[in-house]
Amino acid sequence: MTDEDETPPPVLSAVDIAVHTGGAVWKEGAGCRRGIELASLYPEVDPRSIASTISIPESNELDTTPATMLAEIQRATRRGWVSLPYDSPAFYGINTLVAWTLSAGSLGRDYTPYFGIRHGTDYERLDRAFERLQSRYERADADAQFTERVRPREAATSLGRVLATLGVPIGPPTEGTTLPAYLHDCPPPLQRAFSHTYLNNRARYSEGKLPACERRSPVFRRELGAFLSHTEASLASDAESLVRENDRLD
Repeated sequence: MTDEDETPPPVLSAVDIAVHTGGAVWKEGAGCRRGIELASLYPEVDPRSIASTISIPESNELDTTPATMLAEIQRATRRGWVSLPYDSPAFYGINTLVAWTLSAGSLGRDYTPYFGIRHGTDYERLDRAFERLQSRYERADADAQFTERVRPREAATSLGRVLATLGVPIGPPTEGTTLPAYLHDCPPPLQRAFSHTYLNNRARYSEGKLPACERRSPVFRRELGAFLSHTEASLASDAESLVRENDRLD
């Protein structure tokens, strides 16, 4: 078998989502892993029934109750957001939402993602991302920073867990927030799509104002500047400007 015949591994698995958003026990415990596998295989089964047949600890080691985590995995599976290859339409949509959340949005501690909108063309770009996910969004509470703020209409926290697993910070960014690791491995078209979304949103900030990740994390600023410079030659002037601004802030 040649390398071309081999199927590339999925970007993120159901176990990845459970471990990142529910605690390491989901990877370490055989019963936990089996529960996640069953939830992925049988997304229509009552998650409480799956939890009752598997040895899953009900302890402080779990950040989320077993039935809740299994239900979240089932919703993500039904939506087609788990075990995606990089070249799938759904992952292109998710990649856009990762960039949007980092540049003009946030991820609540309950895993609900929010996306800021300032201009009519923002709706068109966000529409395309949600269409790729076969999902929709709805208005959320107003936000002083944006003309409008929206959130997913269906399976919001399941999508939020996917975004968190890919590297979106949960709650406000911190000094340790970094650029999502998958961006270093994904194909150039995805890297360019991320750059395009991020810079489009960033350009709408008022002078002297930066997205929260850039304001709070010098590491994120440096990684972002290097990523943009490397990714898109046509955006070189924007990236170089960002690098100079980051150097000044550091």
